[in-house]
Order: sequence, then C-alpha cells, then structure tokens
Amino acid sequence: MPSGISIRLFEVGHCVHPGFMVKPGLGWAPKAFPAGVALINHPQQGYILFDTGYHQRFMQCTRHFPERVYALVTPCSLSETETLVSQLAQLAIKPEDINHVVLSHFHADHIAGVCEFNEAKVYCHPDAHHFMTQANRFNRIRKGYLQGLLTPQQLSYAEDLSLTMINHFPLDLANVLGLTTGSLGLQAYDLFGDKALYLVFLPGHAAGQMGLLVRLAEGFLFLLADACWLIDNLRDGVNQHWLANIVCDNRQAYQDTLNKLRTCYEQTKDKVIFLPSHCQETLNQLKQRGWIS
Repeated sequence: MPSGISIRLFEVGHCVHPGFMVKPGLGWAPKAFPAGVALINHPQQGYILFDTGYHQRFMQCTRHFPERVYALVTPCSLSETETLVSQLAQLAIKPEDINHVVLSHFHADHIAGVCEFNEAKVYCHPDAHHFMTQANRFNRIRKGYLQGLLTPQQLSYAEDLSLTMINHFPLDLANVLGLTTGSLGLQAYDLFGDKALYLVFLPGHAAGQMGLLVRLAEGFLFLLADACWLIDNLRDGVNQHWLANIVCDNRQAYQDTLNKLRTCYEQTKDKVIFLPSHCQETLNQLKQRGWIS
C-alpha cells in the first residue's frame, strides 16, 4: 500500500441554522456550520478532493423562486478568499492539478464548486445522480438539490466520460480497520485498489451518500460527509432534532447508519479520526495538526 498520503482541510463557506436543529439545548440562536472540504495528496494518484463546498454558482442558482426558498431557509456565506479555488491557490495548486473529485452526495453545499474542476475524474453514487436528474423540481429543492450546479454533460451520464458511478461496496469496514469483533455492517470499496482510500456507503441523509476512509501513516481519517453533523452525535449519542429529518432521504436508513457509526466510533476512536463535514469542534482540533490554515 502507498505511504506518504497527506491531508489538507478547508472551510469553504458556511451555512446558518438554529443550534437546536443539530443538538438539543443549543436554542434558537443562529449557529454557523462550515462546509468542510478535504484535499488528499496521494503519492501515485495526485490530488483528490472530497467534496467542493459552496461556490458563487449557488447564489446564481438561487436568485429566483422556487430555488430562492433554499437560500432563505439555509442562508450561506462565502467570501472571495474562502472559495476553494482561492484557498488552493494559496498552496500553489490550480484547478487543473486536481485529478479526482469524490462527491459524497449532491446537496448544494457539497457539490457547488465541482464546476471548477473540469479535468478531474468525478466519483459519485448512482442514487445521488438519479435523484438529481429524475426527481421533480419541488422534491429536489425540498431535499436540497439544485440541478443548475451540474453541467448538462454531468446531468447526462452517457455524455460525461469523466463521471464514474460507484455502486459496489464488497468490503466490510471491520476487516479494513482490522477489527476482530465482527461485522460493523458498513460496506466499503477500495477506490484505487491499493488499500489507501475506501469509499464507504452511508445511506440515509441523502440519496447515495458516501464517506471516505483515508489510511494515514498512523491510523485513519474517516470523512463522514453528513452521516452526522457533529461529533456529539457519535461521542455522546446526541440525535438531531426531528425537524432536521425533513431533508433526510430515508430516515430509517439515516438512523441505521448513525447507529453503525456509533459502534464503529466506540471500537476504533483510538486509531480513527471521525470528521463530520460540518463539525466545527473537530475542525478546530485538526487545526492544531496543521491540516487547516
């Protein structure tokens, strides 16, 4: 397996929700949730992005109704210096230097910036693509999808040779993590066949949601996307407010995935860093590792 994988994390804008939506007791006060993006430098595959965060295209796509409702319900903020392209430029990385982009799911705060990486190979789950292209306009907006964030070629899978659908997860995550306590019920796919990066199927929150497990020199980083919003959901058993379930693709699958992740967390927290995409607490801790500027 390759060595020398490095990680860089970015906060690419943020959205605002009342705190109680994700953690009971936080009240109605607005709480900012960063749009987390991970840059992985693989010694053979080069630069890989996990999600792309917000982008000005989001503002463009929500100027008019009914899409405007999305922006009103989930107000977001993105300065010029916070854009992913701007932050990559600070590291002397150009959009054409990105070889691969993994889209965890198709909610706007995860895919808005994909338009900048036209030369990259893009990976997603077919269920995510199917909902984006086949659901009616009302259902797309209600669930957090904006068709205008994808190009016509990306919307037509047959025309986009750079789009790769992953729907085969033959590995049990317990085996990948070297556990001897039995199956976790979480299924994985070795992205490059080198035991370095594993796509993990995390259904429930959004159609076809996938996480990414990254093997580091010591331990693992588990990018959870929105399988949970805060580390509290795993560490303390906190559940999101029932109102937050409205955007869920499948509430039963969401809870089932969350329960499996809680078991995984309890068994592996000594060697796995669990990172929900919007968890400011975990991102702040990783700043101390130099993973965030």
